[in-house]
Amino acid sequence: MKKTIMNLAVALIGLFGTASANATVYFQSDFTLGDSTKVVNGGLLSLTAYGLPNTYGVVRGGALAIYGGEAHNGANTGAISGSLLAGDLANGNGLLRMTGQYNTRPNYADVAWNQTGSIQWSNPFTYGTYNSIVISDNSNGWVDFTLDLDLVNLDPSYLGQIQANFYIGGATPYNPGELHIDNLRIETVASIPEPSVASLLGFGALGLVATRMRRRS
Repeated sequence: MKKTIMNLAVALIGLFGTASANATVYFQSDFTLGDSTKVVNGGLLSLTAYGLPNTYGVVRGGALAIYGGEAHNGANTGAISGSLLAGDLANGNGLLRMTGQYNTRPNYADVAWNQTGSIQWSNPFTYGTYNSIVISDNSNGWVDFTLDLDLVNLDPSYLGQIQANFYIGGATPYNPGELHIDNLRIETVASIPEPSVASLLGFGALGLVATRMRRRS
C-alpha cells in the first residue's frame, strides 16, 4: 500500500509540475546599471526607453525608473517572439508571467508622488493593453507584483504581438513622481489545471486509495 501511495504521489507531481520544466525565461534583471542607461539587456529581451527616459536614462539608483515630463514616458521590450511563445504553449506553459517589485518615489526635485503609472502586457502595434496593474496611490515602499497573461485563451494571431510595457502618461504626464521597478523577471509558466481535471485525476485517485485502505483495516 505504501508503494501505491508513493506511485500516486509521483504521478500527481508529474501532473502539476512537469510542464514547467521547459519554461522559457525571457528577461531577468536587478538593474544594477549606470543611471544613464537607455537599453537594459535581460536575456532574450531588452527593455528600451522611450519619451524623456530615452533622453536622460531609464535606470536610477539600481532600479528601472519611469518618470514624467512628456506625454508618453516609459520602457518596453518590443514584441516577444511568437514562435517561442507557441513552443511554450506546446510544452504546456500557457501563462506569460511578469514578476518583480515596484515603488513610487518623489520626482528629481523631491516633489511627492502625484502620478499614475502602469505595468502592462500590451500590443506594440495597436498600443492596446491585454492586462495591466495601474498604480495611482503612493506605495510607501517596495511592493511585490505578479502580472499574468493567459496565452491558452489568447487569439493565436496575437502571439507575436505581446510586449511588456512600463508607462507614465495619459492624463498625468507632467505630474511629479517616479515609478521604480526592480528584480524584474519575465517567463512562461505552466497553466493551472482546470478544477475538474485536478479533481478527477488527483483527489479521485486519492479517494480510491483511502477507500481501499479502509476496507483492509
